[in-house]
Amino acid sequence: MFHLYFGGFDVLLYLGGIYGAIALSKAICDQMDAADVAQSSTTETTVAPIQPIAPELIAPVTKREEVSVRVSVN
Repeated sequence: MFHLYFGGFDVLLYLGGIYGAIALSKAICDQMDAADVAQSSTTETTVAPIQPIAPELIAPVTKREEVSVRVSVN
């Protein structure tokens, strides 16, 4: 009986969590849709022109320093 009670309680918690996640995602999506409608109705969006890039991208070469390592065994 103990397992049945807590098993049912777990199911209710899972269903409540799923319902909460669905409600939260719907609210976020509705808010984003409302923001898109408000933004599109007030001003037109302008797209920046595409900037040309170099045909070959070259990474800068770093200067190497001479390093000497001494190993001594006592």
